[in-house]
Amino acid sequence: RATGELQTLPSPNTFRTRDMLSLVANALAAEQVIRMHGSGTTNPSKFFWELGDLMECRSKEPVHLTYRAVGSSTGQKEFVGPDDKYDFHEQDFGAGDIPMTQSYFDTMKGQNRDMVHVPITVGAIGVFHSVPESDLAQPLHLDACTLGLIYEGEIERWDDPRILALNPGMTASSPIYVAHRVKGSSSTSGFTEYLTKKNATCWTRGGHKVFGPGEIQGDWPTGVGKEGSGGMSTYIKERSYAIGYIDWGHGRAAGLSEIGLLNHDKAYVKATKEGIEAAANQALELGDVYKRPDESFAGVNLYDIPGEKTYPIVLTTYIYLAKDYTSWPADTAAATKAFVEMVISPDGQKIAEENGFVEMPSALVNLAKQAIQMVQWPDDMVPFTFETEDGTAFTPAKTQKELGMQPRVISAKRTCYGDYERKQMLVKVNELNSDSFASSSSLNDVQQSLADGLSTRDARISALEAQLEDNDDEDDQTATFAKAGLALGIIGFICGVMALAVALTKKHATVARPSIYTPGAAVEMNKPDDV
Repeated sequence: RATGELQTLPSPNTFRTRDMLSLVANALAAEQVIRMHGSGTTNPSKFFWELGDLMECRSKEPVHLTYRAVGSSTGQKEFVGPDDKYDFHEQDFGAGDIPMTQSYFDTMKGQNRDMVHVPITVGAIGVFHSVPESDLAQPLHLDACTLGLIYEGEIERWDDPRILALNPGMTASSPIYVAHRVKGSSSTSGFTEYLTKKNATCWTRGGHKVFGPGEIQGDWPTGVGKEGSGGMSTYIKERSYAIGYIDWGHGRAAGLSEIGLLNHDKAYVKATKEGIEAAANQALELGDVYKRPDESFAGVNLYDIPGEKTYPIVLTTYIYLAKDYTSWPADTAAATKAFVEMVISPDGQKIAEENGFVEMPSALVNLAKQAIQMVQWPDDMVPFTFETEDGTAFTPAKTQKELGMQPRVISAKRTCYGDYERKQMLVKVNELNSDSFASSSSLNDVQQSLADGLSTRDARISALEAQLEDNDDEDDQTATFAKAGLALGIIGFICGVMALAVALTKKHATVARPSIYTPGAAVEMNKPDDV
C-alpha cells in the first residue's frame, strides 16, 4: 500500500461469523442427519416420543424423529396431502386410532396412490366422571342407551330415574356437566360409533370424528367442548358431577373415576388390560374383522365384541404408510421402516403397555409385519438392522462383535445418560421401604401442627392490628414500623410453611417410569401396574 494509506482489518465479529459458518459447513458435510416426520392421533404420542428418543440414542448414524400430536383427523389429512394430492414428503407417516376414511382411501386410489394400515397398539375409550363417592352406593354404571341420552341432552341430571334405576342407592342430585372433544378426534369417532352401533334410537346423530359449528358432520346437542385428552381430563378433575370420554391411558394416568359400561354379554365392565385383550383376541377368532393391510379398513372396529369380560369400546391404533416409498429419500425411508419395526417389536410393545395400551396379540403383530412387507422401498435404500440374535427388531439383544459397530446398526448396547440415570433412580426408589416415608399418622400430626400454627398466627395478627389502630392517632411513624414488622413476620411464616411442604413433597415424590426398551441391559426394571 502507498505510504500513509490506512489498512482496514476485519472486525473480531467477522472472524467469529466465518469460523462458525465454516464449522457448521464442515459438520454438515461430514455427517448428515437422517430426518423423518409424522403426525396424527394424540393417544400414542408419548409412546412415539419415547421410542423416537431411544432410536436416536441407539443409532450410530444421527437420526431425528418428530411427531405432531394433532388428532387422527389432521393426521389423515396431512397423510393425503394438500388438495388431496399425496405427492409431497412433508409427512413420512401418519397415525390414527381409526382407519383411513373411505373418502380419503378412494381419493388416493383415484390418483394411483396406495397405502397400508400397520396395526401398532390396541387401546380403549373410557367414560369417566366426577360424581363424589359420598353420593354413590356402588361404582357408577351406565348402559349405552342411557349414555347416549345424556349426550343427546335428554337426560340432564344425575337423579334422573333412568340413571337411578342402574345405580341403586345413588343420592347425587346435581345437573350433569357434559364434556366432549372439539375438532377431529378418533376418541369422538370411537365413542359415537359405539353409541350408534349399540342403540341408534337413543343416540341419533351417527358416528363421526367431528361434531361442531361450521363442520359438515353435525353438532353437539349439549355439553362444553375441550381440546385434547388433557383438556377433557382437566375439566372432569376440576368440575364436580362431570362426565366425559377419554382414551383409557390418559384417564387412568389422571386418576379419574371410570364408569362401568354394560357390555355385549350384559356385564358392567371398566377398561382393563384383560378386557381390551379379550376384544382383540375375540375379533381375530371371528376372522372377519381385520382385512388385508392394503385394503380399505373403513368400518373395521372392535365395538361391542362378545365376551363376559370384554370391554365394549376398543380401538386399534394404526400407522399409515404409503405403499410406494421409491420417490422418498432413501435414508428417510430406511429410518421410517426401522421406526415402525421398533414400534411393533416385543420391546416396543412393552413401552406401549407402559403408556396405557395393551400388547398386541401375535396374530395382529403378524398382520403388521405383512403390511411392512407390502411396501415398496427405494432400490438404493440401505436398511437399518438391529444388534440382536438375527439382526431384526423381533428377537432378543445379542452382542455382535464388529457387526454391532457398523453404521446402520441400531444397538441396545448404546444408550443416553439421561435414560440410564432414570433407571438408576428408579432402582433406588424401589429399594426404599415403607419405613423411609412418613406414616399417615405423622402426616396428620404435621397437618394439625400447621393448623394450630395458622390459628395462632391469625390471633396474633388480629391483636397487632388492634394495637396498630390504637396507635394510629398517637404515632404514625411507630405504626408504620409495626406494619412493616408484621408484614415481614407473615412472609417468614409463609416461607416456613412452603419449606415444610416442599420437604413433605420430596418425601412422597414418585420417579417417572423410564423406558425399558433395553433388551439385554444390565439394569432390570420391575413392570408397574396412558384422540
